[in-house]
Amino acid sequence: MADSTVKPDDTNDLVLQNNHGASKIEVNEDDTIVVTSGGDATIDATGDIILDAGGADIKLKDGGVQFGTLKQASTHLVIQPESSKEIILNDGSGTASLTVDAANQNVSINNGNLVMGTAGKGIDFAAQTTSATGSPDTDPGDEVLNHYETGSWTATSENGGIASYGNQTGYYTRIGRLVQVQFFSAAWVTNSAVDPYITGLPFSASSAAYGYSGGYSFHDTWNPGSSTGFIPPGGTTIRFLTRDDTGYTVTPSSGSQYIMFTAIYMTDL
Repeated sequence: MADSTVKPDDTNDLVLQNNHGASKIEVNEDDTIVVTSGGDATIDATGDIILDAGGADIKLKDGGVQFGTLKQASTHLVIQPESSKEIILNDGSGTASLTVDAANQNVSINNGNLVMGTAGKGIDFAAQTTSATGSPDTDPGDEVLNHYETGSWTATSENGGIASYGNQTGYYTRIGRLVQVQFFSAAWVTNSAVDPYITGLPFSASSAAYGYSGGYSFHDTWNPGSSTGFIPPGGTTIRFLTRDDTGYTVTPSSGSQYIMFTAIYMTDL
C-alpha cells in the first residue's frame, strides 16, 4: 500500500485540530512543527522514544519561558539551567535532596550523606594551590581525603613490661592518614626489669618514617620530669621514653601505675 501524503498549497501551513481548536498540530511553511494541547500531551510508544535534535539543544519551557536545556557537547550530556537558576533533585515526597547552584557553582546535599561507594575513594584536592614553602607529595592519591573513622582499640603489653591492667580499652579517630589514639588505665602493674611497650594500635604506622606520639604520662610511683614516645615504621607498638637529669631512660619503677596518653601518628594510604 502506498503512503498517503497531505500537502497544502504553497505558502500555506498544514493544521490538524480538534473541534474547538484548543489542541492542534501545525506543520508550518518554514519547516517548524508546533504541537498545542489544551490538556496533557502523552507520547506512548511500544518501543523507545527518541529525541533527535540536530541543533544539539533540547529546550525546556514553561508557559513560553525557557528554564533549562538538555545539550550535547562533544558527545557529553549537559544539563543546563537558565542563568542564576538551580538544578534540584527531589525525593519521592518532593523535598529537595540535592541542589546544584549554577550561579555560585556550589553543590548542596540537603538531606542525607555523601556516600563513597568504593573503598579508597574520597574528596580530591589535587586542584588546590600548594604551599609556597613546602614540598607537597605528587603521587596519585596523596591529595585525596579518603578515610574517616572512629572506634576503640585494645591495649596489651608486647614484652611483659606491664604485668596486668585494670583497663585495656582505648579510643581512636582517623582522618585520612592521620591517626589519634587515646588511652587511660588506673591499675597497670609495671615490671621494673622490662621496658613498657604497649601494642595493639588500631592502624600500622607509616612504613616511611618514625611516628612520634603527642605525649604520655605515668603517675604515682613513677613520675618522670618529661616524656615522649615513638612508634617504629610499620608497627602497632608505642615505645615510651622519659628524661631525667641523667638522660633518657625507658624503664619505670615497679608497682601499680596510672597511665594515660594521647598519641598522633601517620599511617600509609
